Amino acid sequence: MIWKTKAIVRKFVWDKMTNQGIARFPFPIYGRIPNFIGSDKAAGKIKLLPNYLNSLCIFTGPDFALKALRDLILKDDKVLAYATPHMKEFKMIKGRFNTTIKNLAKFGEKLAKNVDFAVVGSVAVDLNGNRIGKGSGYGDREIKYLKKKFEGKNFLAGTLVHSSQVFEDFSHLKESHDEKINFILTEKELIKIE
Repeated sequence: MIWKTKAIVRKFVWDKMTNQGIARFPFPIYGRIPNFIGSDKAAGKIKLLPNYLNSLCIFTGPDFALKALRDLILKDDKVLAYATPHMKEFKMIKGRFNTTIKNLAKFGEKLAKNVDFAVVGSVAVDLNGNRIGKGSGYGDREIKYLKKKFEGKNFLAGTLVHSSQVFEDFSHLKESHDEKINFILTEKELIKIE
């Protein structure tokens, strides 16, 4: 299928996840990075990424779909880096902590560590590393900011989604501000982008 616009892809994913009962709180998922059944399993796939084992500080987006990943990062005694909503600031935290969006906005300290890699949320992603967010551009800006801040390193960026959010190709929808990703975490597998 040839997708005409990113908006059509988003609506298709939100409808499908809602109709098939894949979506989880918070509802409605429309206009959001959707949380889903199996997000905890997708988070666990991060351990298949060699970079994870050697990493000290990992960035994730603030979306609820990434909460299990944030919790895992802290459980594994790593530093969690994150952006507060609307990218007001970049922060970090370590130790036992409730990683809800509200707490992330309220607590943490200024990001002072090197970020090893980033995982952002997506509404859809293709096997070429193109991702579609909810339409606000925050995921792309977060990746771009981190790549620039930590240039010189082989910085990796990935996403965590349900397998139903993975598509073959929508490269024709890529815009100049879109940042490509290097890996996809799903409840079924880790997909590395060549």
